[in-house]
Amino acid sequence: MMARRAVRGPRSIGAQGDPVARAERSIALRVSLTTAVVVLVAIVGAGLIFDRQQLAEIGGRVEAAARTADDVADAPPGVWIVEVTSSGHKATPGTPEPVVTAAVEAADGTAGPTSITAMGRSWPAFVDPRSDRTFVTVYDIRLHTAEEQRLITATAIAGGLGILLAALTGLLAGRRAVRPLAEALELQRQFVADASHELRTPLAVISTRAQLLRRHLAAGAAPARVAEADQLVADTKAMADVVSDLLLSAQLEHADVPAERVDLATIASDVVASLGPYAADHGVTLTVSSRGVGVGADDVRTGDVEPGGAASGGLEPVVVNGVGTSLRRAVLALVDNAIAHSPQGARVDVEVGSVGDEAWLDVVDHGSGVDPDDIDRLTRRFARARDDGGGRRVGLGLALVSQVVRSHGGRLEVAETAGGGATFSLVLPLAPVV
Repeated sequence: MMARRAVRGPRSIGAQGDPVARAERSIALRVSLTTAVVVLVAIVGAGLIFDRQQLAEIGGRVEAAARTADDVADAPPGVWIVEVTSSGHKATPGTPEPVVTAAVEAADGTAGPTSITAMGRSWPAFVDPRSDRTFVTVYDIRLHTAEEQRLITATAIAGGLGILLAALTGLLAGRRAVRPLAEALELQRQFVADASHELRTPLAVISTRAQLLRRHLAAGAAPARVAEADQLVADTKAMADVVSDLLLSAQLEHADVPAERVDLATIASDVVASLGPYAADHGVTLTVSSRGVGVGADDVRTGDVEPGGAASGGLEPVVVNGVGTSLRRAVLALVDNAIAHSPQGARVDVEVGSVGDEAWLDVVDHGSGVDPDDIDRLTRRFARARDDGGGRRVGLGLALVSQVVRSHGGRLEVAETAGGGATFSLVLPLAPVV
């Protein structure tokens, strides 16, 4: 057996979570983010406007105080006055000494608006020289800083409440907006389930009649007529498979996964035994094996599977919680897909094991591979690859597998097989040991 290596990084495929719930969360998130950006811009804008207006007002206050000052007494609120003369200086009571010193130094400078540095701050000031003295007025910038902080705090609190309110509004709007979508999806699921259920019996009858016709023609009929009968049998079987997929797909959209312990190794053995004749008819060798934890597939025990039998070598149990029939259908779809796209003489390897707390089931083929650009599209109903030349069947296989994986809390990964081909990995949480 070959080790699984991703030539390109593995990608998870299949929707995760209910699409309606994702739409609700997306709308709520978009509304919240938009509101957060608006609130942030508003806070920054309000802060800049407030700062400019306050600084302009402060400049006017210190200039008016300097031009009208006669002494250092009766200074306006928030303003200190320093009077500098040739014999010394006086200051408004309460003026910090470092501010007085810086104001005295500023008195020898240029008249008009200025700023002084003291106590690690910049203080707005105005210098008004007179004939025998100079008045320097200084604004207590701490008042402006405190008021600015109060404004920012209040705006931030209001903005946070606004964002929370917007998130709630977005969630409610999201639910209201996607309600028609949810109802439409429910009607679609119900229609698919009803139509699939009603079609199963007529298709079973048609398939039976086609097989009877094939048996009657087997002896003595022209080869062309026998070939047409064979094609009719194959077509009715393919149609029955599509209807079964439709019915199971509709059921999985709603189904709650019961707590049932399922052995993936047993499912893998059963699927390989069931598809053994089909693989042989296509000239493909089909094998199943178990691998050790965290090692490549070179360290495995391989069970050669006879048609209708189980793995002869015995596989290590890999137990998960889930629906056995759904998981079997998913594995069957992956193996069937691998066989259908493998050339004659190739092999398809089914490897089952565990890594950490995860169960892994790899289906490794050596066919044409999968274009990474097609991965997401191939999990949609009735999709097929763009570069298959029309040879790939239209079906629900990978879409069904994606739904099964989603309903079991796992993921589906795909990687290129070393040497060519594709490796699909069904990854599920391991069941707790009991």
